Amino acid sequence: MAEQDSPIYALVLSGGGARGAYEAGVIYYVRTELAKAIGDQPRFRIYCGTSVGAINAAHMAATEHDPLFQGARLRKLWEELTAEDIYYADKRALTGFLVKSGFFMATNFFGLQRPLEKWDPNATFPFRSVLDTTPFLTYMRRNVSFAQIHRNIQRRLVDAVSVSASHLHTGKLALFVEKHPEVAYSAGGGVPIFCTLSPRHVLASASIPIIFPMIRISRRYYGDGGMRQNTPMSPAIHLGADRLLVISLRADHTALDPQPPPGRDLEAEPRFSNVIGHLLNTVFLDKLDYDLDQMRRINYLIQDFEEEFGPGVLERINARRQRKFIGDRPVPGAKCVVPFVITPSENIGRIAAHIFNRVVRNGHTLNPMHRFFSNIAQAEGDNDFMSYLLFEPEYLKALVQLGFEDARREHDRLVNFFTNRPLDCPPQSLPEG
Repeated sequence: MAEQDSPIYALVLSGGGARGAYEAGVIYYVRTELAKAIGDQPRFRIYCGTSVGAINAAHMAATEHDPLFQGARLRKLWEELTAEDIYYADKRALTGFLVKSGFFMATNFFGLQRPLEKWDPNATFPFRSVLDTTPFLTYMRRNVSFAQIHRNIQRRLVDAVSVSASHLHTGKLALFVEKHPEVAYSAGGGVPIFCTLSPRHVLASASIPIIFPMIRISRRYYGDGGMRQNTPMSPAIHLGADRLLVISLRADHTALDPQPPPGRDLEAEPRFSNVIGHLLNTVFLDKLDYDLDQMRRINYLIQDFEEEFGPGVLERINARRQRKFIGDRPVPGAKCVVPFVITPSENIGRIAAHIFNRVVRNGHTLNPMHRFFSNIAQAEGDNDFMSYLLFEPEYLKALVQLGFEDARREHDRLVNFFTNRPLDCPPQSLPEG
């Protein structure tokens, strides 16, 4: 580590739509029960978020000056969130979606798009997304103070905040970073875009393509950061973090059964929502597992070098690297980074399926948009698709509680993590808060 006595902690929040409620539950535990156990509030100096993680990271950075309020407020926002806060879902929204979709399919099927463009050169593509997220921009501006984010960074309560998005024309990662001038961004972590963060940066990071509309920032169009963020922990490391609290939104509770179900020669054909759900899992969740594997390999390699060649070998290697370049960029140095990952102990897709099926059975509670898509969205077994889009209070409260309980199960190791001790040390008596 750069500073053994005072490591720099970062919070890394991954994407996953409505699954972000799970992150709120973990954070609420850290700010309440864990803070009491260690006698102080854990301080995160760096916040990194992708997709819904960017939304939660923005809230955290805006409330860093009041940690207890930070946890309680985030929990309350998620437990009281509804679909109407995220997107239009009334009859007018459904009618608009059907008209635009029908017009788009008709013009393309009959080859009318080019004649229409010749007739009106300013004609634009009428179908941008399934859902209109205009309400969420208003909701975020009302509940996240971006002016306070800037103040907290200026006062050095927060070193930096990074938000990951995808540039839709090139398909490349766009890493928006707001940081204190004295905080360095080390070479080797891609080319960040240093800026003053706004609601549009966060909304762009959370714009799932086709489902949510693309966002224009400075004449460029951006979409969900989960598409191109192959190394979710990289921004925190290149901003100087030594210890990372990573909240994952997926735990693999399923295994492939090579045999078809009893009494069948062939397993049932998967529903559309099952396929889309697995596709979203690939976009948002699988990359974190790969990134963690890579980090562990590097940590083990550093430990092997120190055991083989003695203390100080890492400093000597980094000194040599300062004189080497890849093109015009210096070879980045290496260091041992300690990750702590909290993952759901229950299958979130299964929780979503249970609650969504109950909501569908009580059809009178569905808004028009949900009623229209209810048959398409139903799935057998797990419902990973709806686990991203089910902004129902019952479901969100269940995820908040799951995150809280999962953090409670990791209590002793979390205490060690935030007191800069090896994670698996026996519990140590600490002052009560």
